[in-house]
Amino acid sequence: MIRFLVPLLLAPALTAQFVYDFNGLNGADPHPFIQLDGQDNWSEQTFNTSTRCGVTATLSHDGTPALRFQEAGPGYGCDASRINDGNWLYAPFAGNETNAMFQADIHVGYWGGTFGLAHDTNGDTIIRGSQAGELGVRFLVGTHANQQFRLYAADQTFVQVPLASLGQVSGGSWLRVRVIMDFTAAGGAGHGSVFVQNLTLAAPGFTAVPGLQDIPLALNQTALDATNPLFWDAMWLHFEGATYELDNIEVGRGGWAVPFGNACPAASGIPELVANGPFAQGSTVLFESGNHAPNAIGVTIFGFSTTIYQGLPLPLSLDPVFGTTGCTLYTDVMLAVLAVTSATTPGVLSQGFGIPAGPWTGFEFLVQQGCLESPPSNWSFTNALRVQFP
Repeated sequence: MIRFLVPLLLAPALTAQFVYDFNGLNGADPHPFIQLDGQDNWSEQTFNTSTRCGVTATLSHDGTPALRFQEAGPGYGCDASRINDGNWLYAPFAGNETNAMFQADIHVGYWGGTFGLAHDTNGDTIIRGSQAGELGVRFLVGTHANQQFRLYAADQTFVQVPLASLGQVSGGSWLRVRVIMDFTAAGGAGHGSVFVQNLTLAAPGFTAVPGLQDIPLALNQTALDATNPLFWDAMWLHFEGATYELDNIEVGRGGWAVPFGNACPAASGIPELVANGPFAQGSTVLFESGNHAPNAIGVTIFGFSTTIYQGLPLPLSLDPVFGTTGCTLYTDVMLAVLAVTSATTPGVLSQGFGIPAGPWTGFEFLVQQGCLESPPSNWSFTNALRVQFP
């Protein structure tokens, strides 16, 4: 297994697949922008206003085109959908995926913005929220007290958590929302978990949303509508009032990194371990933690067990070994890679990890970092991550 891990650390980075970024559409920044409807197989319908959903030129968080709805007020909204075609499509799901995923960057408004996957059940080449049996799993976000953050199951029931569960979020924030789905859970009815990265605050990676982990998805793989993920063949969104934007849609088999455990103090504070990367085959994930001493020796630990290491039960207190306070080992040690923290203060410990193309879908492992903040024995240790390949 170690021989397998070592070459992955040197694998080259490639572009993630199944991303739709609106860059190929015609856009313009002055409102009313350029109408989305009719571009690249998009269909759009506006409700209670003449304002249309449009394409901007540079108004996304990354300075590129994005989809935007400008109208503000309750009841003003737009539906938009795109059915897969030869110009752009996401691969169909087989129903046995444990890491099916979709994600999108969304600019948060007030009355509720939602995005998800769908199926053109009635064959009319459009998806609308009012059409029965066409909406699959989706998420919703809005700053209104009655909206907040939701994950909708395929039967259109939902679980809602306070927007504060996502951290510091307000109207105008850009969030990258990722939904990971296990189609095999609950006898095929599926479970879904939501992760969020706050792009406005330059969050270094995704964070699991409390209360939206392992949520029942009410899938039915024998149905002939959008409750069956094998039929998903479209994207759908609805913006309700205020200013919503959408960009960088990604659909496929997703990897993820879920944090667990607690860190102990480093030289400048608590070192949080995060994973940065698209989690696509052929790409590189960067494991990073901060608040370390500059130019210090650090180690990135890769393992596979959370229960036992060299006959000792995990988690294992490291305080008796290093004289630290509150430091814990959460994984066995199958591979340890040394590196030096950055010269900045606070220092950052980084380790790249290449995700190989090939038959590694669903492969799981564990990661934790430690750092020698000052010799001879003043160590710090981060939280751990449970990582899964796409």
